[in-house]
Amino acid sequence: MSATHHTTAPEYDRPYSDCPLCRSNEIALHHCDFRGNRIFLCNSCGAQFMNPVYSDNHLTRYYADYYGGDAAGDAISQGQEKTNQLKFRAIERFVPTPGKVLDFGCGNGNFIETALAQGWQAIGYDVDCDAMQRVSKRLGVPVRCGELSAVEWPAGSFDLVHAHHVVEHLKHPVRDIAQLNRWLKPGGYFYVAVPNIESAASRLKFRLEKAGLRRKRIGRYYDSDHHVFYYSPRSMRGLLERCGFEVLMTMNGNKSHISASPVAQFFSYTLTNYLYASAAFFMIARKIREA
Repeated sequence: MSATHHTTAPEYDRPYSDCPLCRSNEIALHHCDFRGNRIFLCNSCGAQFMNPVYSDNHLTRYYADYYGGDAAGDAISQGQEKTNQLKFRAIERFVPTPGKVLDFGCGNGNFIETALAQGWQAIGYDVDCDAMQRVSKRLGVPVRCGELSAVEWPAGSFDLVHAHHVVEHLKHPVRDIAQLNRWLKPGGYFYVAVPNIESAASRLKFRLEKAGLRRKRIGRYYDSDHHVFYYSPRSMRGLLERCGFEVLMTMNGNKSHISASPVAQFFSYTLTNYLYASAAFFMIARKIREA
């Protein structure tokens, strides 16, 4: 289920005076989008973030019923399954034996379904308790919900944490990823995928907007109605390293479907992956210390 569109004026916290990821004071206004949201850039770690950011009350209203908890239709489910199989192909390079996985931000539970079929023991978490009750009942697995700070799992509970397009929504990414670190076993793995704010398309649109050549729906690619942090491979690597992880793999989030021509494969996948030019990327990281 897509997010409900709210007509009330958004509420904001007080503005940041330093970078919420690395605490540098080398932050400056970078862009302002068509919603009137101001995007700041940290010149130290490279992170971009909404400043000021939405209040907790505003985000709670926005995410009410964000997911219905029901399975997607056949066509969408098939696409999700194909994507999940590609994820496990990458994960199994580092984790060959199924263990216990936390699907952090599990949505409708499609990754949990694939994980169960692959032999994993799976647990889910998401914010909407009504939706998560339906996911838990449908899949027959434990799913926790509500404020992350109220969720209690023993330290070292999981071999793998999976977070697919979740971290860009988090107001407190350092705090929350540090918590995920504590729930991982020593040497456990973290799969994280996010939009790439420095993709080729985003960089081109940004330059056109700054030059005054693109004037409609400026900064739409920030998705600032619900995304509050905007990552590149560089800034995500820094965030993970600060939270006790070693990055093992960085890849574009989508792969070429063209197999007939090696030349087409090179330009559509190999080259773009080398440049991290696609709209999203994922990383697989290993826990090397407690956060």
